Amino acid sequence: MTRNILRATAILALLTVAACSPPTVVTYTSYPTPDKNLALAELTVENLKTLALGQPREEVLGRMKADPVEGCVKWDWKKEDKILREYTGFLPCAKREIIRSPYRTDTLRQGDISYEVLYYYTGGIGPEGGITGEQLTPVLIGNGKLVGWGWSHPLVQDLRLTPTAIHSPAAPVH
Repeated sequence: MTRNILRATAILALLTVAACSPPTVVTYTSYPTPDKNLALAELTVENLKTLALGQPREEVLGRMKADPVEGCVKWDWKKEDKILREYTGFLPCAKREIIRSPYRTDTLRQGDISYEVLYYYTGGIGPEGGITGEQLTPVLIGNGKLVGWGWSHPLVQDLRLTPTAIHSPAAPVH
């Protein structure tokens, strides 16, 4: 009987300690692209193939529509994490957030024309382990119509848009 009381007390003490301890949960994400990020990027690339110059803004938004996903937007690149990746192929996810489509938007003006630039996530991660301009593709809307997309488009270059100037997401487009 005394043994049963001691055993029950020990189990209760362990459960109390476990319940009061802070959780130490690390999320490991497959390198180089986690499945949710990759699925969104693949869908975006497929949707880009359906665009045609002159399409109305609403049609472009409809074609490029994708449900937001919770994905990894920053990976740990500490020395021990690099070693872990080398042996296991995984990196710990340092920051998860909702990845929207478009990921970011900007408005630019050139002369009398106002351009809306929609940046869509098309895959990968930057050298610091996060989503940067290199992983985004710009889609330009001018006067309510699609005028071009991609970093190599002449209008994108005329507007002096560069992948390195893109940092954090802005408010989503409605």
